[in-house]
Amino acid sequence: MDRIGWDVVLAVVVAAWFAVTGLVELFSRTPAAGRRAADAEPGWVRVGRRVRGALEVIGAAAVAAGAVIGALGLRVPFPGRAVGLGLAALALWGAAESVRPPSRWVRVLLAALGFALAVFYAGFRE
Repeated sequence: MDRIGWDVVLAVVVAAWFAVTGLVELFSRTPAAGRRAADAEPGWVRVGRRVRGALEVIGAAAVAAGAVIGALGLRVPFPGRAVGLGLAALALWGAAESVRPPSRWVRVLLAALGFALAVFYAGFRE
């Protein structure tokens, strides 16, 4: 238990954050369809959102693997900084997507929080 430091706790928080946000993006429902329903967003936006969700889940799994490597004290090379910066880029993508009309300010704030977590995580890595 002595090996579990703040870096491992931060990695677990980042992994949980991006796993949840990625799964939300993967399984988000499209607006109701019907005869008079307007398609508010093009198909490429929905595909991009699903791709971002899948990449966030993969990044969360990588961060969790890094947390296990750190907790066990293994001497395995792990590109933690690259993974953290990649997750930060995905969070920026989510913030940029949330700003376009109609603006969703809560999602922008959540994406900013995810960006801050990812950059903070990348700062702990070598």
